Amino acid sequence: MLSKILWSICGLLIILGAGFLVFKYKIIINRPQVLGTNVYKAINTTAPVFDKIPTKINQSSDPNILSKAAYLMDADTAYPLYSQEADEKLPVASLTKMITALVVLENHPNNLQDEVTITYKMIAVVGTDIQLKPGEKMLVENLLNGLLIMSGNDTANALAEHFGGKDPFVKEMNEKAKTIGAINTSFQDPAGLSEDGYSTAKDLALIITYAIKNSKFLEIINTPKKTITTTDGLYSHDLVNSNRLIREEEGAYYYPYAIGGKTGFTNEAGHVMVTCAEKDKHKIIAVVLNTNESSITASAKESKKLLEWGFTNWTW
Repeated sequence: MLSKILWSICGLLIILGAGFLVFKYKIIINRPQVLGTNVYKAINTTAPVFDKIPTKINQSSDPNILSKAAYLMDADTAYPLYSQEADEKLPVASLTKMITALVVLENHPNNLQDEVTITYKMIAVVGTDIQLKPGEKMLVENLLNGLLIMSGNDTANALAEHFGGKDPFVKEMNEKAKTIGAINTSFQDPAGLSEDGYSTAKDLALIITYAIKNSKFLEIINTPKKTITTTDGLYSHDLVNSNRLIREEEGAYYYPYAIGGKTGFTNEAGHVMVTCAEKDKHKIIAVVLNTNESSITASAKESKKLLEWGFTNWTW
């Protein structure tokens, strides 16, 4: 009789143990994959990740994002809130500059007050620039402002040249991306002008989630306007943030919960944008790549739509 009771208890324990393993397995396979120790530290909190997963309010709701790829992610858990071709490798234009900035801020944190003398080689770029001139002397920190606020290709070149030259710098960029967990990403230049460079919407979400943990990075991308001056005070450059979501004068495109982001455009990449917004102490990340509409406001319109949809259709 006693042996039967013991066998019954053992059987019950086995069933309970198996049930727990199935429950744990479901949690693991349904949790988004986040690779790389640094990005894990960036998003990890004291509570288990699966205890904080947001819940969708309206299962049938769709944001109808008009772009080739899009991704919406909860910043605290890396949980995907919306995904549209998020693993497709695409050119990402100036979104590249997020990694350019991270290499400077993290690999060379003691050099932000370095004086950089601008050369012809640094400003020999196409596309957006902040109109640096040969002979100007700019602090690295001010070049970072030009890089992230106004997306200056000349500032990207200047930073790469100052920190070892293009090829060694690009190597650091790709190493940084892999460390964060962006395993489907390859950069070819510090400005994002090469059509051979690529990333994915999901990788870019991981990159900015990691990047906004750096206070200087977050401060810069959340700056609507700024004037930077050469170290001798002779020249200045007025910077206006290319991210319309943080500029109140943009009217319909302004989004009060936006705390920063990065824009980009090339003919190959189309209009692209990464944004971060915070509401009720919750941060979400929106990525929009290659908008259907080819206009300077298209990425802002689709990004705002995606962020608004996220806060309306998900609860924490």
